[in-house]
Amino acid sequence: MNSISSPLIVARPIILPQGQKDFELVFFNEAFSRTVSKTILKFHYFHEFKALLSTEVPWNDMADKAINKIPCEPVTYFSDLSNGWFRVQMKGMDGKYIVVNIENITKEREHSKKLLDTAYIDILTGLYNRNKFLDDIADLTAQAQFNGTKLGLLLIDIDNMKIINDYNGHTAGDEVLKKSAEILKRFSKNIIKAYRFGGDEFLLAIKNCSSMDSITNVCDTVFESFNSEQIKISGGIAVYPDDSEEPEDLLRFTDIAMRHSKKDGKNRITNFKLEMQRVFIQKLNMQAKMSSALINNDFYLVYQPQFDIKTGDLRGFEALMRWHDKELGDIGPAIFIPLAEETGMILEIGDWVLNAAFCTLKNWQQKYSFKGIMSINISPMQLKQPNFIENIRNLLIKYNLNPDTVEIEITEGIMIENMNEAIEKLNSLKNIGLRISLDDFGTGYSSLSYLQVLPLNTLKIDKSFITGITEKNGIQANITNSIITMVTKMGLQTIAEGVEKNEQLQILKEFNCHIVQGFLRGKPVLEQNCAAYLGGKRSALISLETEKS
Repeated sequence: MNSISSPLIVARPIILPQGQKDFELVFFNEAFSRTVSKTILKFHYFHEFKALLSTEVPWNDMADKAINKIPCEPVTYFSDLSNGWFRVQMKGMDGKYIVVNIENITKEREHSKKLLDTAYIDILTGLYNRNKFLDDIADLTAQAQFNGTKLGLLLIDIDNMKIINDYNGHTAGDEVLKKSAEILKRFSKNIIKAYRFGGDEFLLAIKNCSSMDSITNVCDTVFESFNSEQIKISGGIAVYPDDSEEPEDLLRFTDIAMRHSKKDGKNRITNFKLEMQRVFIQKLNMQAKMSSALINNDFYLVYQPQFDIKTGDLRGFEALMRWHDKELGDIGPAIFIPLAEETGMILEIGDWVLNAAFCTLKNWQQKYSFKGIMSINISPMQLKQPNFIENIRNLLIKYNLNPDTVEIEITEGIMIENMNEAIEKLNSLKNIGLRISLDDFGTGYSSLSYLQVLPLNTLKIDKSFITGITEKNGIQANITNSIITMVTKMGLQTIAEGVEKNEQLQILKEFNCHIVQGFLRGKPVLEQNCAAYLGGKRSALISLETEKS
């Protein structure tokens, strides 16, 4: 029996003279003598060395169960005597003895810890990961409730991470993530725990806070630390129990607040407010409705006319998308277009717009000998699609359209992620024969530089310039005049958007602007109005001029 490698002892139950139940040690093997303290081996009865053993183990209870053949689960404990972890198992033998197996599981525990670390530690940054936070959050909120304190959660997203990865490579992106982690590790103390939440997101749990001010102070310090390292972040704060007592709600609220920071210009931290939740729910409702809007014909196109500023002749129409929901009513493009881009639905919607506009243009050509231009807006996401050029070619073939009757309108946002790819795609469209127009000129930071590289036919001057050209100080007028003069010399047509006053029209004529578009000459109207106009009914177009008359 001494040859058994696992530590083992055999004992038998006895009744001491004092009437107490005890166990007498009758056998132990060599493995047991090597494992435990030699001091224990000098004793013969359990009560004599009980104090030297782990109090975490219910020795008597386990022994009683074993001798009476009652199933007994193994117990794990740490021994200060041996500085290791052990697993205790007891079994009865012949109803007279108990066999105690004590297994050293220190290596097993260390291995388990390594596996746990793998499950809970982010390899790249060394911070705790999302799984660890999800395991921690219940304890964090329970502790805050017990202590009567607040728990602050700060969700951080690194700004422009995609651009860093695309332009500098993922290695550079990883360095930013590791640098961010090092910043957060400075704050990881007893009251603060940092986690890499996923991708370029980090989360800070701020514990034992007596007030909102203390949470805000920590978050402000974190924000300043990132900025001092030239790392721009957007963050959102939610607080237990002020904002919610539910962990899932708190996480969702931090995300909502962080997205508000992104929307408001990035590089800032925003506190969650209940109004944000209302907007968020509304947004979710719109997302759900958007999926079926195309099927239900809730999306439709309107067309705004463009006129030659000197002759007054119709130049063409710009196709504009609208959405009417039976429950929500009219939803403006400024709301649903960004939402469609965020959800990826802009691709499906964009395909529908292209097909509908091409179809309408063909109908006008066949029925009314329309020789004007159809302008169609496309999103940066559409242009990025590998099959975008092929789709345009197929539509031209399908509707048998001359390419120069179609104008693709883009904004400067097309250039943000990959300028070279965007220019290549636009050159392909230009080579097919399509017109290219740059919309909202003047609202970006690099408009002039884009003019030198983009294969443009037309430039649309943003409404913000046109609105102010009648002001007495003449600043907006001088800027607009300079733009028109410069662009004309480059061989491009100019379209003035948002023309609503005769005074604006007269000034634009003096500046030799080519095309005018705005409520003064024509509002966006349904296809049937345009058809009626092309058929000879001049009053079919609705404008400020016709409304006055």
